[in-house]
Amino acid sequence: MKKPTYKYPDFVSKVELKSGNGKRYWLNLEIDKNKSDGITVILKNPSRADKLISDKTVFNVSNYIYRNREKYSEFKNIGNITILNLMPNYLTDSSGLKEFKETIIDQENIRTLREFCGKNKNVIVAWGNHPSGLYHEYEQLKTETKKILTENKNQVFFVDRLTNAGNPKHGQVWGYENELKRLDE
Repeated sequence: MKKPTYKYPDFVSKVELKSGNGKRYWLNLEIDKNKSDGITVILKNPSRADKLISDKTVFNVSNYIYRNREKYSEFKNIGNITILNLMPNYLTDSSGLKEFKETIIDQENIRTLREFCGKNKNVIVAWGNHPSGLYHEYEQLKTETKKILTENKNQVFFVDRLTNAGNPKHGQVWGYENELKRLDE
């Protein structure tokens, strides 16, 4: 069965990204050019979203933030959303990421996380549980990312709940009515 193609929502006025060699390091969506704040969302790994098409997760995350601008003060002045990932490898089914086990900890991606978490005060973590075959690597990436968030004194949020394994709910399965919560580390 062919996966549906997601277009960017109408409120997205500009899409920029850095990608290459099967990886996407960052994706930035302008949603209101009259507002100056940015927000960073850290997911697991990119699926398909690029400059022209979105994917289910990016579509869902951007709609959640846009639709809840009046509900949460952290979203009121958001002009752009930056999507980052623990692992930059483009792959729709994360169970295949174990193929990249030796190179999954990508130093350029860690620098990207550091750079964008330094730019935006508010960060939503939404990476879900570890992909099969990468438990230790995933834990290492989460630890490094949490260290970056602490160093930058980011305000860190998650949506709805943490999984039984203590990970933030993945952005793909957020409901628009799910509550934004502060992650107190």
